[in-house]
Amino acid sequence: MTGGRYHQLKAALLAAVLGALSATATAAAADAYLLGAEDVIALRAVAWDEETASYVPMDSLTGSYKVSAEGSIMVPIVGEVRAAGQSLSDLGDDVAEALQQATGLYQPPKVALEIASYRPFYAAGLVSGPGSYAWRPGLTASKALAIAGGMLREATAAGRDAGVYRETSSLRGVQVDLMRLQARQARLEAELRGAEEITFPQGLHHPDGVEAVARTLAEEQTIFEIRREAAARGVASSKALIELYQTELEGLASKLEGFGRQMQLAKEQAENLRTLSDRGAVVVSRLVSAERTLAELSSEELDLNTAAYRARQRIGETERDLQQAQATRRQEIVTQLQEARRQIELETKRQEMFMNLVALSGLPTGEGPVEARMQVRRDGPEGVEVITVGPDDLVLPGDVLEVSVDLGFNSQ
Repeated sequence: MTGGRYHQLKAALLAAVLGALSATATAAAADAYLLGAEDVIALRAVAWDEETASYVPMDSLTGSYKVSAEGSIMVPIVGEVRAAGQSLSDLGDDVAEALQQATGLYQPPKVALEIASYRPFYAAGLVSGPGSYAWRPGLTASKALAIAGGMLREATAAGRDAGVYRETSSLRGVQVDLMRLQARQARLEAELRGAEEITFPQGLHHPDGVEAVARTLAEEQTIFEIRREAAARGVASSKALIELYQTELEGLASKLEGFGRQMQLAKEQAENLRTLSDRGAVVVSRLVSAERTLAELSSEELDLNTAAYRARQRIGETERDLQQAQATRRQEIVTQLQEARRQIELETKRQEMFMNLVALSGLPTGEGPVEARMQVRRDGPEGVEVITVGPDDLVLPGDVLEVSVDLGFNSQ
C-alpha cells in the first residue's frame, strides 16, 4: 500500500469513527465556549493501531466527565486535567497529549469532546422560583425570568391586600427607625469631634412629615447638650480638685521652706551648746533641750514632706482619672457610633426589601408600571462582574440573574 493511499484510508477510518462527535466539537470550538465548574463533558477517544491499520476505540476513557468545583476533570490513565477556562478544542488537545505521554503511543490519540449538559444558571431576587435551572443555548434574560416563574406576586387578592397592609406598616416602622438612627449618628459624630453643635444630614425623611423630623432632631439636640454638660462638669470637677491639691502643695512647700530655716538655726544652736558644754560653760540640761527641739523639728519636717508627697500623688491620680474618664467616654461614643452605623446599614436593606414587597403587592410607587430591573453576576478573569442586562441580553452558563424593581418611594 502506497503512503498516500495509507493516509487516505487512515483519514477515512477516523472520520467514520468520530464523525458525529467531531462535528459537534468543531461547532462548540467555533463558538469559543469556555468550560466551567458543573459542565458535563462527553469524551470519546481512539488510537491508531499500526498492525491492523485501523483506529481502536479507547473504551476505558469513553464516558461523561463533570468539571469539578476546582475546575478540572479526572480522566482514567492520565488523572486530573485542567478544564475550566478551556474551549473543547483546547481541552481535547490537552487530554490527547496527556494520553500519549502516559501510554507511550507513537502519536497522540484522537479525542472528541462535546457538552453533555451545560452548567446551570441561577435566578435570585424577586422571582417566583429562585434557584438553579438548566441552561440552554440562546437563553435571554427574559426567557430566564420566565423559566424562574416570572416576578414574585401575591397568590390571591386577599393575600395581596393583607400583604399591602403588612408591608406598608413594616416599611413605615423601618423608615422611622432609620431616620432616628441617622439623627443619632450625627449626634454621636459631633460628640466624637468635640463639636459645639450637631450637623444633621439634609433630607431626613419621616413618614409623618417634617414636624416629626424636627421633634426627633430636637430630642437628639437635648441629649447632646445634657451629655456635653455632664462631661464638662466632670472635667471641671477634676481640674478644681487638682487646683486644690496644688494649692495645698504650695502651702506645704512654703512651710517646708520656713522649717528649713528653723532647722538650720536649731542645728547651729545645738552645735554651740555642745561646744560650750564640753568646756563646762553651760549646764547639760540646756543642751538636751536644744537637741530635743531639733528632733521635734526634724519630725515635723518629715511629716510635711510626707504630706507634700501625698498631695503630688493625689494630683497624679486625679489627672489619670480624668484621662481615663475621657478615654472611656470616647470609647463609649465610638462603640455607640459603630452600632448606629451597623443598624443603619441593616435598616437600609430592610427598607429596600419592604419597598420591593409593597411595590409588588400592588401599591402605587410612582408613575408608570412596575418594571423588572435585571442584572447578572458573572465570573470573569478579574473576579465576579455585575452587569445590568435587558430582556434580550444573553444569560450564560453559571450566571446569577438577580431581579428587582424600580421603586418610587423616598429611600432617604
